[in-house]
Amino acid sequence: MTQRPARRTRSGARHLALCLAHWAGGHTISNEELLRRIVKQRAEAHQDALEEHRRLVLKAHKRATKLQRIAEEDGGLTPAAKAELKAAVKEAQRHTAALRALGEFEVPDLDPGQVRHRRRRIAAARCAVLAVPAAGITAASVTGAWWTGPAAAALGTLGAWARGPQPFDLTVRPVPADLIAQTPMVLPPATGPAVQAGEAAPGLLVPPVPSVAPAVSPTAGGAPAGPAGDEHLVLALSKALSACRVIPRGRQVTLLEQPEITAERWTAVVRLPDDTGATVDDVVAARKSLGGELGLDRARLHVEQVPGTDDKTLRISGFTSDPFAAPVLCTADMLADVDVWEQGIPVAFDAFGRLLYLRLKDVSILLGGSSRSGKGAALRLIIAGCLLDPRVRLHLADGKHPGQHRWKGLTKSYIWDPDKRAKQLAKRLEALVTEMGTRADRLAGLGVESLAERPALVGTEGLTLEVVVIDEVSAFTLDPKHGKKITQHLIALSARGLAFGIVLVLATQLSTSGVLDRLVTANLIWRWCMYATGADESNTILGKGMAGRGYSAHLLDPEQRGTGLLLSDGRVSTVRSLWLDGPDMEAVQNRVRALRDPAQQPSTHTQPIPTQASASPTEADWAVVEQWLTPPAAPAPAGDDPKTLALELIRQAGPEGIKRAAVADALGASPTTVGGWLKTWAEQGVIEALGSPPHTRYAATDGRQ
Repeated sequence: MTQRPARRTRSGARHLALCLAHWAGGHTISNEELLRRIVKQRAEAHQDALEEHRRLVLKAHKRATKLQRIAEEDGGLTPAAKAELKAAVKEAQRHTAALRALGEFEVPDLDPGQVRHRRRRIAAARCAVLAVPAAGITAASVTGAWWTGPAAAALGTLGAWARGPQPFDLTVRPVPADLIAQTPMVLPPATGPAVQAGEAAPGLLVPPVPSVAPAVSPTAGGAPAGPAGDEHLVLALSKALSACRVIPRGRQVTLLEQPEITAERWTAVVRLPDDTGATVDDVVAARKSLGGELGLDRARLHVEQVPGTDDKTLRISGFTSDPFAAPVLCTADMLADVDVWEQGIPVAFDAFGRLLYLRLKDVSILLGGSSRSGKGAALRLIIAGCLLDPRVRLHLADGKHPGQHRWKGLTKSYIWDPDKRAKQLAKRLEALVTEMGTRADRLAGLGVESLAERPALVGTEGLTLEVVVIDEVSAFTLDPKHGKKITQHLIALSARGLAFGIVLVLATQLSTSGVLDRLVTANLIWRWCMYATGADESNTILGKGMAGRGYSAHLLDPEQRGTGLLLSDGRVSTVRSLWLDGPDMEAVQNRVRALRDPAQQPSTHTQPIPTQASASPTEADWAVVEQWLTPPAAPAPAGDDPKTLALELIRQAGPEGIKRAAVADALGASPTTVGGWLKTWAEQGVIEALGSPPHTRYAATDGRQ
């Protein structure tokens, strides 16, 4: 049954569009043809270079021979002729050395990106050809031939109707026979989405793997019994490592597992030969040269020690493209139901696409990098994850306000004022040091040394996780007045705080090694260094001598913000932070508001807090008020206890409130002491229970924290 004309026309138009897109994208040309054309072009360039050097050698020899004949006939040469003869001889030697260096042409290990670049050039040219008719029709319509546009549309519609539902055969043209004859040294690349062991993947820069590779069966000692792995891969890696002077020439690495080869990468687990002194660190230090020997740049060569093995066993991987080129988004769902203690916060991904989680269990972190290197993205994830766990109380000190201003009002404390921030942070850290002593006594009474021994205690009364995030720590530690005190508190908290649930997250821009004391950095478990301007700056985060071992953040791509070197558990790995922004950031902030809004929080007091509607200003529940006194004390007659007198003055003031100075004068106490009482009572709800506004005059007395 025939189709209706409109449906037939749409079907035909779709097939015509697919055919044009297939042609315009250059997909009619195979990878093998492009590869052969590139090799042919390089072979011709190599031959042209040889011929040019031969011509110049012959020219120099002719000139030198002529001058020598003149010298024999005339009995010598003038000084100018002698200099010319010397130059001709030197020129002949130089071009002869160039000929020797060029040698015979060898098929290069081409980067797959070169094939893609050649295809893009073809696609650009074909798209330009397709654009010419459209431009001509538009120009004709503008100049007065109005009928050209409708005529072209009518012809296109007629052609689409004529084509109908019959699709085009979108094929790839065969490689020309003359091109194959001119490039007999090029092997056709394997096809298919994935390559099994024993086959060569397209564009992979290792020798083709034979169709049958012997399996590896470890012996009791852990060494392979018999021939290990594929001979071609072993030879390629051994030759590259020898060229980089990691292992002596003539020695070979041992392939411990069958290589994993896909269209995106190849991976081999090898062991360096014994009696050579070579270790994994030597391979890492020579990674740039090793990549050049294998036809890869630094970003596409990954070297790491195999966990649980000795320093001679490593995993080498080569990628067809930079694994960190594209950022990975952190969705709001990834941060749902975050458990910062056991599960961790998703903060980054590695070269193999595996997510990295930051667990606050026995982990504090030092985050460094130059300006605009991506530290803010990592801090954003850490802060969001902590705020989504109700067991965490987050203290945020922003040294480059408004860098983290979006979290203001959602954290336990937010310190940012440039005129007061150093003093405020010093007081906050001092309070946490005091809290650390209280927690130590409590855990000692329970018979445990740290929260890690009894995870059930995490988040219980008095044992919440206190996370201190200091963004741009140099703004605080280098403060001329309070910097030394802040450093002393950081030393104490970094040394003992983790055992009692007090975690430090410090970020700095690597301006100088004096930003953080060595006693602080020595006790920070995670060290994450993003792009740095030099090896010395990288060492301030990763540690002294790390750049000499091949781990330096100045070798990273500065355009890939968030990419850095992470030192954890004694191992260094390259990772890139996840990216949280846009709708996901808004969704996360809404969740945090719902969790952290005091109006939606259940009361943590043992007794319900009376409100102004349930208790009049003159009829406060003194039994409840007495339970809230800090520290608890038995009721005392007015005049014996200054706190009781202060509460009586507040109750009598009622909704009008009373100033801190007036209370201090009535009691004969220090205004600072009274301000501390007022702050504590405002947080506990005592002020509101007595009928006074809790966040007017009393909050103003301690606004500097």
